[in-house]
Amino acid sequence: MNTRYPAIARTVVLLLSTGAAVYLAGCGGGEVTTVAPSAAAADAASTPLFEAARVSDPSSALSAEEATSLAFMREEEKLARDVYSAMAALWGAQVFDRIGASEQAHMDAVKQLLSRYGLADPAATTPAGQFVNRSLQSLFDTLIAAGGASLIDALVVGAEIEELDIRDLRTIGTRTDNADLLQVYSNLERGSRNHLRAFAEQLLQRGVTYTPKHITQAEYDAIVGSPQEKQSFTFHPPTGGIQ
Repeated sequence: MNTRYPAIARTVVLLLSTGAAVYLAGCGGGEVTTVAPSAAAADAASTPLFEAARVSDPSSALSAEEATSLAFMREEEKLARDVYSAMAALWGAQVFDRIGASEQAHMDAVKQLLSRYGLADPAATTPAGQFVNRSLQSLFDTLIAAGGASLIDALVVGAEIEELDIRDLRTIGTRTDNADLLQVYSNLERGSRNHLRAFAEQLLQRGVTYTPKHITQAEYDAIVGSPQEKQSFTFHPPTGGIQ
């Protein structure tokens, strides 16, 4: 564990790694804050991403770059889930529980693709808060430390994670022509836009206007200025394939 963490952040990560469902209070000045989820937050986690049915066999083998990008997205979605689990335990805000559950669905969707194409899953054995990708490990450490400062800081961390997801999904999407990957990436980006709207709304309710760091202000304004989106398609594993 990084010794530079505030004590409260180190405690949250330890709780995650042991699977404890504990709300923390009075640790390093922290305080449990129960926050009613907004309508946007509820919508962000209410629509199933994928249904268990069938699709045709994979149309083409993946390139090395496509395989690497898919593994990266599996861990980036895990990062979102793990950070939100930590922030839910620390601050007791339901928005993190709700969006964290959605991030688990995102992880499962990418895992289906990894299994479908016979690729190793980098998140198969790593516990909460641990990552194979070193850049994601460093990012997780930084975000956990930042989100441990206050509930406002935790909500800002949530918005930044969703920005990063949107940016990375758009970049990766330009580097593949595989229909399966494009379908899932598009759906994941739609979910991330919904999550970003939810965090932005939570911040606005507290008098904070979020400033984007990883997408342009115009892109951010277009997202938060538009309504929540419904998932418009499903990903179906092949017959006899992924369970």
